[in-house]
Amino acid sequence: MKFLTSCMLALLVLASFNLYAQDSKLKKANDLYDAYSFPEAAEAYKKALAKTDSPEAKIKLAECYRLMNMPVEAEYWYEQVIELAEAEPIHTYHYGMSLKANGKFEEAKQAFLEYAQMVPADSRGLRQVEACEQANYFLTDPGIYNITIADAINGGDADFGPAWYKEGIVYASENNVQNNDKEYNWRDRDFLDLMYAECEDEENPAQLSKPETFKGKVNTWVHEGTVTFSQDFTSMIFTRNEYFKGKIGYDKTGGDVGYEVKEEMKTVNLMLYEAKANGEKWGDVKPLPFNDSEYNVGHPTLSTDGQALYFISDMPGGYGMTDVYVSYKSGDSWGQPENLGPEINTEGREMFPYVAEDGSLYFASDAQPGLGGLDIFHTQLMDDGSWSQPENLRYPVNTNADDFAFIIDAENEKGYFSSNRPGGKGDDDIYTFTKLNNVLTGIVVDCKTEEPIDGALVKLMQYGEIMQKRKTNKNGMFTFPVDSDMDFEIVANKLGYKEGSQDLSTDGVGKIEVKIPICPEDPTAENGIFCEVGGRVYNKNTGEGVAGAMVTLTNVTTGEDKQFTTGNDGRYSFQLEPDSDFTLHATKELFFTETQTLTTKGRDCTDPQTKNLAMDITMEPLPTPPNVTDGGGGTIGGGGGTGGISTGPVIFTDPIIFDDRGNTGGYSSVPQLNHIYYDFDEHYIRDDAKPELDKVVAFMHANPSLIVELRSHTDSRGNNSYNQALSDRRANAARDYIISRGIPSDRLRAVGLGETQLTNECSDGVPCSNAKHQDNRRTEFAIIGYYNSGPKYSSPKFFYDNDYNIGKNYYKNGVGSYSGGGIGDTGYAPSGGYGISGGTTSGGSYSSSSGGGSYGISSGTTSGGSSYSTGGYYNTNEGSSTSSGTYLDTYNGSGYGISSTTTTAGGSSSGSNFGSSGAIDCCVTYDRGAGGSSSSYSSGASGTQFKVQLAATNSPDMGKYSALSDIGSVNTEMGSDGMMRVTLGTFFDRSSANSALTRIQERGFGDAYVVTYKNGLRMGR
Repeated sequence: MKFLTSCMLALLVLASFNLYAQDSKLKKANDLYDAYSFPEAAEAYKKALAKTDSPEAKIKLAECYRLMNMPVEAEYWYEQVIELAEAEPIHTYHYGMSLKANGKFEEAKQAFLEYAQMVPADSRGLRQVEACEQANYFLTDPGIYNITIADAINGGDADFGPAWYKEGIVYASENNVQNNDKEYNWRDRDFLDLMYAECEDEENPAQLSKPETFKGKVNTWVHEGTVTFSQDFTSMIFTRNEYFKGKIGYDKTGGDVGYEVKEEMKTVNLMLYEAKANGEKWGDVKPLPFNDSEYNVGHPTLSTDGQALYFISDMPGGYGMTDVYVSYKSGDSWGQPENLGPEINTEGREMFPYVAEDGSLYFASDAQPGLGGLDIFHTQLMDDGSWSQPENLRYPVNTNADDFAFIIDAENEKGYFSSNRPGGKGDDDIYTFTKLNNVLTGIVVDCKTEEPIDGALVKLMQYGEIMQKRKTNKNGMFTFPVDSDMDFEIVANKLGYKEGSQDLSTDGVGKIEVKIPICPEDPTAENGIFCEVGGRVYNKNTGEGVAGAMVTLTNVTTGEDKQFTTGNDGRYSFQLEPDSDFTLHATKELFFTETQTLTTKGRDCTDPQTKNLAMDITMEPLPTPPNVTDGGGGTIGGGGGTGGISTGPVIFTDPIIFDDRGNTGGYSSVPQLNHIYYDFDEHYIRDDAKPELDKVVAFMHANPSLIVELRSHTDSRGNNSYNQALSDRRANAARDYIISRGIPSDRLRAVGLGETQLTNECSDGVPCSNAKHQDNRRTEFAIIGYYNSGPKYSSPKFFYDNDYNIGKNYYKNGVGSYSGGGIGDTGYAPSGGYGISGGTTSGGSYSSSSGGGSYGISSGTTSGGSSYSTGGYYNTNEGSSTSSGTYLDTYNGSGYGISSTTTTAGGSSSGSNFGSSGAIDCCVTYDRGAGGSSSSYSSGASGTQFKVQLAATNSPDMGKYSALSDIGSVNTEMGSDGMMRVTLGTFFDRSSANSALTRIQERGFGDAYVVTYKNGLRMGR
């Protein structure tokens, strides 16, 4: 889809600048690119390349064509980009996506394999390999859908995103809009309006009337996008750029431009608004409480009962570019969003969710295995609270183009979806479908016990070709939609069982039921055919066999594990299934995990000469005494033995530190981890940093006992206290990213070092280039210790067909349902205006200190910067903060006076400090009541919560609490007596709070105590 999908979310770009006379064609092209004017930028880059061969111009030109959703042109330029020394791994991924969109599946598969090797922690590589291998299956028409374009409503520009409304549909359109005197830069097209068309024939959804502008005070001059309605059509929730009561809201200004600010760029993100019906018109428009100027929310869909609102967002803490979230009705408002977890969300784009009448969820994704661009998927909520494995709807619903925004009626018979496939009216078009209702329902059981078999692979075969395939659920059940009057074969198998099958015919019967028994394989049977692998696990330093090493063999195709514990000689052996890929993981306490790959594909397991594979595994020991101390400072063991080792954290006296080239000084088992870098006066994680953080994630998944420290720095510009706080935010942002990928928080240490460890001569007062200052704005990695207790190894998520945590509420109880929240009792408090006070649940939700709004500055002044009436300011020093000003609550207008705004080392302040966005800084919350008075209010939370109070003082020294960051997020809140309370974490049971209190007191904070909150109100001890 060339609009909402290509730009990830509809970004309204408002640029107010003049192009100064430039000698460089590349500079002009970059200006256009930065202004999101991709059509003009592409032409400018081509002119620049005609003059000189510029790697930057090639990369940006390929990006332009990708963002404009022109895969043929993108393929041409990415093919050149990936050969450049300046190429990054993500360019190989984009090259593969362009090839796949152009139907070149084999070439795309090779690109994705390369990307998976370069960034193993990013599941998209292997997902897309699987997609390319299944392309023929996805392209096979199962004969379920009849597809027709809705001619009456599609125009030459974009029409997409239908929603049921009364006797027809409401959708977003660039055609025949009301305000056609303005265009947006991304595509040079009119801004979207909502349109309505009535269906004139109940049996034929394609028979639609001429569209008309949707009535009421909903359409404006900015983008109005997808919409959802309550069942009685009295309430609607719709997508719009941040535009409310005639005012535009901006996410941030400026960027990494140092002191040479020549233009101002502002972007306006998507938000969700609710409107009420007034007869035939709509009005009383209000923003939803979790909107935020710093990220996008959009594409809403309501459950049938109106109690659950699903939508997408790129808010911090998600799994990828955009994720699907859900918010539940809470009185007359909506609760904090919850991420649907990795069963649905990927590192890519999940878009356009739709909840059907039967509770099924349809959504579009460009990273789940599909044909190319966005494909439409179907999933169902299981009894245990997890989502079933998403099912690709296949051709003709899905194509190599973008296919999205699927809706289906209550009878599951007909509906609409959107696509930019060839043969339409010229852009995104709306298509209709009717669906056949013949259903095959089956169960796979053990032939001896009659017990249902979970996870069996079931294939619907016709003439030897796979038409459809499923895996059975925990009850052994599966379903297939089937055409009538056809002959099929149903084949079921699972590792450890013999294959079972049944023939059947669908002779006009609407519902067919079948039971397939499969029998366990006899391990003593003579016809069992296996290869074998064996070898020795030995110590790299001594050459001796490693006794007690756990060697795990994983079948990549099935996800099944086998384990072998080595004896004194360090030897192991396994049987290998034919025609399969495997990984071997060797783990043992006090050693780095070692991983090897092997395959039996193309190997004859019946031939004694080829059936045996030899593979030795070298294990590298961790640093040993006297290079370690226990978490309390005591010495660990002695003489290289393990006696006296505690079960708590073991800290190296000499950490394993990665240098500026990612090297560790001789540890071959540790991957190269390069420093990551930040934009000027910013702490968000840049795209070029994510591959490095993903390498950290993969390494920590494979070595789950290790503790990693993230050491963040700033350049020298700005004062010391501000830079200390900024470095804290950078360290916490890196930590939060890694936590969001499933790493427990107690294995990470986030340390801000301000400007105390510069890498070059660019100290205070020394003139330096932006490039040299950039070298100092970094986060470094160090392995500082390990835990003796806990698991030895955990398989990285998504690497296999089976994710064993799916269906076990693993992601919903402290790890995966992460929407800005931390893990367990660790508070997540991002800075920069997310309005979060550090309150996290074990499921990962958060509490907003302002109802989801960010704060602007009114009549505030900056040091070295300029004031803007829009509520933010651009600061040209990486350390200056406001000297005075007033917070304006964006929702109720309440004000907070600030004087002598100061920042302390802990990242919090007695007033507040501001980054370039002018938003409320990290970890600072304010108790407020009506009219801005000081009453006991905290985050709008519901239920009973607990925090640990560390101190209450007029001006807390936050630096002294940085040592507690591994236990929970340290925040401040204003008491009714004017004192600033310093608290740690948000806990949802007293035992967790008491456990944290014990750890805090052991570190010398003997006056700390637990405080109870009920429905956001502080109740006391």
